[in-house]
Amino acid sequence: AVKRNQSCVVRFVNDTAWHHPMHLHGHFFRVLSRNDVPTRHREWRDTVLLAPRERAEVAFVADNPGDWMLHCHVLDHQAGGMMATIRVG
Repeated sequence: AVKRNQSCVVRFVNDTAWHHPMHLHGHFFRVLSRNDVPTRHREWRDTVLLAPRERAEVAFVADNPGDWMLHCHVLDHQAGGMMATIRVG
């Protein structure tokens, strides 16, 4: 749970041998770094593709109240539990 209008940084860690397109509903974010190296271009997105063994940091402002799903777009991964809910209050 996060407070409304709070700035948030989420760190994704892919410890697997598979790609994971991680998607956040209700918000847009910017990718700050990949494998601890700052990114040059910080376009607004709602999905970041993590390569095998890759890490990424994303930032967003939680300005949209409600419960929002964060999940992998690979349906088998999502069905296996690779999803969460972010509550913005």
